[in-house]
Amino acid sequence: MLSAFSTAYKVEYPMLSDVGSKVIRDFGIFNTNIPSDHQMLYGIPWPGEYLIAPDGAVRDKVFLPSYEHRASATEIIFRNCGVDGGGNAVTLKTAVLDATVTLSTDRCFPGHELGVALDLQMKAGWHIYGKPLPLNYRALELSFEGPLADELVLDLPAAQPRLMKALNETLPVYAGHVRASGKLGIKWSPPMPAPFLLAIGPPIAPGPHKIAGTLRFQACSDSVCEPPEEIRFELPITIEKGTPPAPKPD
Repeated sequence: MLSAFSTAYKVEYPMLSDVGSKVIRDFGIFNTNIPSDHQMLYGIPWPGEYLIAPDGAVRDKVFLPSYEHRASATEIIFRNCGVDGGGNAVTLKTAVLDATVTLSTDRCFPGHELGVALDLQMKAGWHIYGKPLPLNYRALELSFEGPLADELVLDLPAAQPRLMKALNETLPVYAGHVRASGKLGIKWSPPMPAPFLLAIGPPIAPGPHKIAGTLRFQACSDSVCEPPEEIRFELPITIEKGTPPAPKPD
């Protein structure tokens, strides 16, 4: 089977077969979500990736519990090597702060996880609120919406407590430069029979799309507090066309 696959897709590197799934069992990555009566899938590992440095050291590894979702290579590189200010980014400018939202790539497959970064630079004398916060204030929040966006995990640094003398309250705030990073899932889009389309929507079509997002915050200074603000934005993303199945050998 591997020989036919390698020939069909012109794979130029060696491919190894883990007979009886011995190696992946030894590594503890045997996928126990696959029932034993699924002969085509039983015995596969958890989907995952390694990042190996030039000296051979494993810098990072990611394994996911479901075959529908995969960490993209760009997410792993993004997390370990950072960004250089380019890539798939949008910059939002207001009177009190500049914000840049970056995705690790502008191309992916359904089910991929992308790296996300949020860079904020507050203007001098201004701050925004973090969590935990009373209900009558708006905490910093980044979200993505629409048919492509799945779960967002964003690791914000801890906000610093500050005594607001005018309010006689101590509240968590961000000031100066703040950077947060995380990951955004792109919804998985399997080919499905027609009866299921009405329940969960049509498959995601390959080609150009846009991911909508919203940045929410409330900015204050020592003398004035602005009303909560929402800034909507879009980032382009191209959904790649899946690779067709390999032709069956004669």
